[in-house]
Amino acid sequence: MFHTKFLKVIVCGILLFSGASALVADSVFSDEEVAESSAMNELDSPPKPTKQSQPNIPPELKGVKASVQIGFLIDEKGNVVKPRIVQSSNASFNEISLKCIRDWEFEPGTKGGQPVKVRVVIPLRFK
Repeated sequence: MFHTKFLKVIVCGILLFSGASALVADSVFSDEEVAESSAMNELDSPPKPTKQSQPNIPPELKGVKASVQIGFLIDEKGNVVKPRIVQSSNASFNEISLKCIRDWEFEPGTKGGQPVKVRVVIPLRFK
């Protein structure tokens, strides 16, 4: 329960304070992805998490500290699209992080009052 709330706080904070991550996010995505999507700082309203699953951490990794940055797109329907590892302090957490993010859903971000595809880079921290 605490872990889920912690992840929601992290994601909401990242989504709200996205100005600094916008520059990093653009270098993570292909030119095509950048052309067909919006940066967080271009939105009228940022995406809001509606479903976030907890990562399934195997017993041998419980208690291990790690940080994994994941880049992905949130499409116009709020689905996570094309997640990828941007940076990781422990590769053992990479697939765990990707599986977790793939299940997340969002209320889409809007621009000009319309839902748009958005580029996002967030950190997941494991303790």
